[in-house]
Amino acid sequence: MTKILVAYFSASGETRKVAKKIAQATKGNLYEIQPEIPYSDADLNWHDSKSRSSIEMKEHPEFRPAISNRVDHMETYETIFIGFPKMEYSL
Repeated sequence: MTKILVAYFSASGETRKVAKKIAQATKGNLYEIQPEIPYSDADLNWHDSKSRSSIEMKEHPEFRPAISNRVDHMETYETIFIGFPKMEYSL
């Protein structure tokens, strides 16, 4: 049997809902990606050009925040689904 991981980052809870459905349908393990420094609602306001997420994406598109948790035995998974919020920003 294929070992499946459904990893996700959810800002508002919508990605979490989809990830749970995928995990149920595939009988996969669910894993929430948690940033080392949690995002506040203000950090995630993509309409504010001075918010943390806007600055990270605009000024540092290669930047990815440190993750506070890890998946045990990642090498044992054969299939990994990764879900994250839709990013909207303008340059």
